[in-house]
Amino acid sequence: MPSVNNETLVGVENSAFPTYETPLSRTIKFHCLLVFQILSILCSAIIFISFGRMRELRAKQHNHVVICLLVCNFLIISIELPVTLIYIHFGQLIPSSYNLCLYWIFTNYFLFTTSIWLTAVASIQRHILIFHAHLMNSHIKHYTPIILPPLSLCIWYIILIFFYSCEQQFDYTQPWCIGPCYTFQSVISTVDWIIGSFVPVILTVHTNVVLVVRVVYQKYRMHRGRTWRTTRKLAFQLFSISFLFLSIYLPLIIISLIRLWFNPTFLMIFGILYISYAVYLVPLLIPFICLISLPEIVLQMKKFICFNNHVEPERLQNIPMTISSRRINQ
Repeated sequence: MPSVNNETLVGVENSAFPTYETPLSRTIKFHCLLVFQILSILCSAIIFISFGRMRELRAKQHNHVVICLLVCNFLIISIELPVTLIYIHFGQLIPSSYNLCLYWIFTNYFLFTTSIWLTAVASIQRHILIFHAHLMNSHIKHYTPIILPPLSLCIWYIILIFFYSCEQQFDYTQPWCIGPCYTFQSVISTVDWIIGSFVPVILTVHTNVVLVVRVVYQKYRMHRGRTWRTTRKLAFQLFSISFLFLSIYLPLIIISLIRLWFNPTFLMIFGILYISYAVYLVPLLIPFICLISLPEIVLQMKKFICFNNHVEPERLQNIPMTISSRRINQ
């Protein structure tokens, strides 16, 4: 996730981070992230398989941005998090490669920022689908907001990380190799933070607050009719996802604003050791949030479990009956 800037990190990270980071803290973070990574991948696999088999899930417009959000966060835990786990386990990047640093930084900045923007898009689209569905009556209007953030951000970070005119110096003992060189320049790093973090988080907050007000108003106006029940279902899925995102990213935005306007080193050590890893809670937990908010998949899982629990005993009971009938016939 892009920070406001890294100018204040030079002295802090190079000296303070190795002192405050301990083998115990690395071990705890490593095993916690690893366990949740395995569970999250399994949960994501269940959802992907269900979407592949159940046409009705793919046909619903409001599920399209959700599946894109799941794919983005699945990429975080499957191609970016493994490098982070290597760093946490060894206390430095292994192998200490310049190209691996670039890969680690690009996947982190691009995927996390895309995830934040897709959450904002999901909030806006859900509001439109509930109250102004006619505005989403074409494929262009529906898919363009979903495709545009990943495409634009990919180009943005390719330019900033690989082609921006600054001297790149990596430290393999620091998280994300201390970051790309453009983050040490206040203007461009602030612009990046505004585009990549501040704007989508504010959009998500604003859209969800407005949606809550309108959903509550509709509840009393329609007296819990069928339309309101559909609205409640759509809103619940969005609120669950948005709450997870905002519970992590909104405090980060507040901390970044305090650093930008008041104290550049506010919670710096705590942020390096813990807050920077707290963002992984979003991609690790979002598959479970989505699974709970997709009753079609939950129903299929219940049927599968009940089928396995009831069919096998019935088969076992039929075996002696068949044997007995054969003996009688003989």
